[in-house]
Amino acid sequence: AGMAMAFAREGSGRVALSFIGEGGSSLGEWHEAINLCAARRLPAVFCVQNNQTALSTPQADQSAVRVFADKAIGYGIPGVTIDGTDADEVAATFAWAVERARAGAGPALIELVCMRMCGHAHHDDMLYLGKDPQASWEYAQLSEQGYANPELYAFWAARDPLALYAARLEADGLLGPGDVDRMKSEVTALVEAAARAVIDAPWPSPDDAGRGVFAGEPPRVRIDVLDPAVRTPVDYAPGLPAVEDAPPFDRTGKTFLEAVMLGVGDALRADPRVFLYGQDVGGQYGNAFLLLRPLLAEFSDRIMNSPLAEGAVLGVCVGAALAGQRPIGEMQFNDFVATGFNQLVNNAAKIRYRWGGSVPMVVRMPWGGLRHAGPYHSQNTEPWFYRTPGLKIVTPSTPADARAMMASALADPDPVLYYEHIALYRDPRVKQLLGDAPPTPIPIGQAALRRAGDDLALISYGAFVHVAMRVADRLAKDGIEASVLDLRTIAPIDRAAVLRVARHCSRVMIVHEDSRAGGIGESLAAIIQEEAFDSLDAPVRIIGALDTPVPYSPPLEHAFLPSEDEIERAARTLLAY
Repeated sequence: AGMAMAFAREGSGRVALSFIGEGGSSLGEWHEAINLCAARRLPAVFCVQNNQTALSTPQADQSAVRVFADKAIGYGIPGVTIDGTDADEVAATFAWAVERARAGAGPALIELVCMRMCGHAHHDDMLYLGKDPQASWEYAQLSEQGYANPELYAFWAARDPLALYAARLEADGLLGPGDVDRMKSEVTALVEAAARAVIDAPWPSPDDAGRGVFAGEPPRVRIDVLDPAVRTPVDYAPGLPAVEDAPPFDRTGKTFLEAVMLGVGDALRADPRVFLYGQDVGGQYGNAFLLLRPLLAEFSDRIMNSPLAEGAVLGVCVGAALAGQRPIGEMQFNDFVATGFNQLVNNAAKIRYRWGGSVPMVVRMPWGGLRHAGPYHSQNTEPWFYRTPGLKIVTPSTPADARAMMASALADPDPVLYYEHIALYRDPRVKQLLGDAPPTPIPIGQAALRRAGDDLALISYGAFVHVAMRVADRLAKDGIEASVLDLRTIAPIDRAAVLRVARHCSRVMIVHEDSRAGGIGESLAAIIQEEAFDSLDAPVRIIGALDTPVPYSPPLEHAFLPSEDEIERAARTLLAY
């Protein structure tokens, strides 16, 4: 679907083809893909190879339809069922469907009825056929131990397309005596040569295991942080980094919400490949928070509504990015990403590592509590993806950063999850004056010191950076000076900045809105205690939300989230340790 979206936007005349078995067509992602292509009349052709058995599950257990092409009517597209062993019929049907799609009529569904004449995979041959088959140009004989249906197997074996089509070509005079045997010999030699090349190829170097997660990064390796060779060059008494030079907060400035909108507008104006795709983003609406409404008049053709299907949104982004576009996908609330999890974790995150493909996509993730919105509109999903190699995660906390980090996210050659905290959208305390011109992008992976102090390091991200700043101001009234480090990016973490403030202050408190168990805080604490243990004067503290779902009731949410009073008490206890 994403490839088809890219081809449609380019006007290239190309058509995307999708092939899947009848079992795979039960997946929700397949439904989402064909439905969105039909809704937008994208140039795509969907093929269901109905081979009678999904691994071992028979067709009747997959669907109650008479034929799978009958499903097409539910999407408002044509569907045809043909003999999947008739080469001419297959060629003619695909030519019709491709010409139709290229003319702008949208997708068609083609069902090829045939049968799988071997196991689901090589390891399944013995179970399916009852014995391991030998390499041959003829189908293997079934034994009684196999689970393949004997009657169906016999019927389809008699329709071997290679034998039948060769006989037809010979009868038409297109193949002469010995031509079929000659072609079989040539193909056998090609396969044997390719197999021999694989057998003779050396195994990859173990060093390659850590290569290719992100573009341009050095190989990932294990480091023994207690090795004297690693410890010797470490500066265990570093000074603090400089406090980030940033616009002051100004109630006449731009809100966080406006800054995100400006960042999206900058990208749309700068690069025609950029488009935005998500639920309720286009038309006259402009997203659930009206964030995109100022851009609709100028970019109505590039801010597009999706069906209510997160897997479709993310799948379009993956495919379009692979085809050279620069998509911005929007999750209406970051909680909803759960239904598109596979596209992010198993596709977007792994494509570069698996085969070197580049997936330059941005997913906007409105997130967070502090709004009494309950368990399905307030979650912190960033830990779900923090441990997924191949995904970058940014969490700007100020309007200036929100705009500048949108630019860096869109320039990145890898998938970036852009978390924008809803509680900051219209917070009048968090407004900054921003220029008309697009800002200089902020490098992904670079933390910002917001406040300098020697007594305690407060480390946070997102909305709780501002909570940490207010707690630091309270402590300062008693002469306690705390540093506040805004992580800004949580994948990859700015380890150097984290360790520098930890070693300088010797007491560290990590504060975040997310639940503590399995969260970013526990991961950071492990890094600090392992690599800066000698510099610590107290245990690393982690302050997070309760390990429960996010409550809806205001007093319950107040108890669920760490309050400023609670964080201040914990800080004073840590200082007294």
